[in-house]
Amino acid sequence: MHGIEPVVLLLITVTSLVAAIFAYWLLSRGASEKPTAFLPKNTEETAFLFDDTTLIDASPSARKHLPEKIGDETDWQRFITAFSPRFSTLANDLEALAESGTLTILPDNPNDNMRINAEWWDGYARLTVSKSESAEQIIDPVNLSALETELEILRNTAKLAPYLVWQETRDGQINWANAAYLDLATALHPESSNSWPPPRLFNRLAEASTEPQMKRVSIKAKTPDKEYWFDLVCKKVNELTLCFATSADAIVQAETSLKGFVQTLTKTFAHLSIGLAVFDKNRQLALFNPALTDLTRLPIDFLSIRPTLFAFLDRLRENQMMPEPKDYKSWRHQMLALEEAAADGTYEETWTLPGGQTYRVNGRPHPDGAVALLFEDISAEISLTRNFREELEVGQAVLDALEDAVVVFSQTGMIIISNAAYASLWGVDPGTSFAEMSITDATRSWQDICDPTPLWGHLRDFVGDPDDRRNWFGDATLDDGRQLECQISPLAGGATMVKFHVKPAPKKPAKKRGAPRKTSAKA
Repeated sequence: MHGIEPVVLLLITVTSLVAAIFAYWLLSRGASEKPTAFLPKNTEETAFLFDDTTLIDASPSARKHLPEKIGDETDWQRFITAFSPRFSTLANDLEALAESGTLTILPDNPNDNMRINAEWWDGYARLTVSKSESAEQIIDPVNLSALETELEILRNTAKLAPYLVWQETRDGQINWANAAYLDLATALHPESSNSWPPPRLFNRLAEASTEPQMKRVSIKAKTPDKEYWFDLVCKKVNELTLCFATSADAIVQAETSLKGFVQTLTKTFAHLSIGLAVFDKNRQLALFNPALTDLTRLPIDFLSIRPTLFAFLDRLRENQMMPEPKDYKSWRHQMLALEEAAADGTYEETWTLPGGQTYRVNGRPHPDGAVALLFEDISAEISLTRNFREELEVGQAVLDALEDAVVVFSQTGMIIISNAAYASLWGVDPGTSFAEMSITDATRSWQDICDPTPLWGHLRDFVGDPDDRRNWFGDATLDDGRQLECQISPLAGGATMVKFHVKPAPKKPAKKRGAPRKTSAKA
């Protein structure tokens, strides 16, 4: 019995030692394999190890696939950005990794040999990107280097692009976006700056197609009454939608300013009595005011359809609102000349209409090849001018019927009017002279055929004196002996009238007849 106890004690001691060694081995194995057991042993393998959104470790080839960090972008967002163009549902698929434990994610293109193997171990995600051997054999090192260079160029292009570029899945979720989009999304939605996918900035207006069409849309800014305007283009690529948004703030601001300017001009033109018709470079009516409809009698519905210049003139001709041409062919030539002259800014005509009205029509060039036609009713002006001319002709006829010579000087001493008796008396007709005649010129011509007299000097002083306005008389003698009775009368407006009455020459006594004078023989 005593011989057995040492053996039992030895077995107990050995068993305890083995158990301790085994427990230590298990503990050391578990401590060393979490997370280092999931790190890639093969440096050629493309593998990533994530703790939530933080990249713990990655193989050298894996790090080459990750784009540069932009702002507060997480490592997980960089991974999704790098591979979502080929795996559009990558972000959604990896959400189920914690439940399933392992996943194999296939690319969108069936011909693509790349795949992503995902494993889950106590909160750590190990993602391995692999390709089939046949795909590796197709790409030689030279082509691979060229593809990597091109990939780097494309990444820099997307990163430095000044406009927004992003990609959406079929359900409208964003799986890739460039730096410009992420910056704007962070500025508008700072609460989601570190989340993925980024928030949608634009609502889907319509289903994207392979033939994209540009649409102008706006998004609200953080400040009130502030909007960002963009020209949006979306193109469908397989099951994805690639979108581009270019800033249109400057264009919208310019269009708004132009619209306000046009409205201001329209309100201004609405109160003008002159009809205005502006035709653009294609010779279509672009702008008109209410006075145009009143003067041309053209209906608003016709002007609203933006007729061409020739259609506009044709309708004027039909409504007898332009001079009736002798024939249509000559009228067409005349209208071509009108267009050319208006484009040069040299068209100006007076239209005498069949209804008795008179229009002054001007053509003026505008920027960018536009042409403006101005219609002004000058019937009252023409009528007033005609009446005034008739009154002048009647007044001249009355003066010409007087026997006495009459001349009228203005306040400045220039001859305004004279009659036929004045031209006959002094031998000068101021009405036919090209140059204006003054009181100095007139008195100089009077002195040539009159005896010296101070009358002319007094008359010159009187015409230029605005204070001394009295009616007075004076006498002068012509060089043939006839007497002139001069009447100087002030008129309204500072004018002065001088009337010359020629008195008959006195009769000389008759000579007595004497004996005839003898003549010499030589005569």
